[in-house]
Amino acid sequence: MFPKKPNQRVLAAREEVLRTLGAAGLLCRGTIVKRTKVCGKSSCKCAQDPKARHGPYYEWGRMEGGRLVHTMISRAQAAEILKAIREHRRIQKLLRKWELESTRELLALTSPKR
Repeated sequence: MFPKKPNQRVLAAREEVLRTLGAAGLLCRGTIVKRTKVCGKSSCKCAQDPKARHGPYYEWGRMEGGRLVHTMISRAQAAEILKAIREHRRIQKLLRKWELESTRELLALTSPKR
């Protein structure tokens, strides 16, 4: 434990994480991809005109159990999942900031005074 109270930057970073976690809703990792597809029928418009492709289709890619998993989702689901992904990334960024400030503080405590 700290021989003294952590500095203000560490405390501020911690409080920001705690405040954000208290207000957080859904969290998830991954990416959302919006795709259009060609059906393969030579008589279909999608074969000649890229603007006539089928879709858009939304796909959620994420790691589960060490494997990459893709799930087809609706536009509404994509919007909600995207919010959860953004929230997860925001919290991860705050955690990295807290970790950096903590590391600086710990190094200052363990460094020999000159």
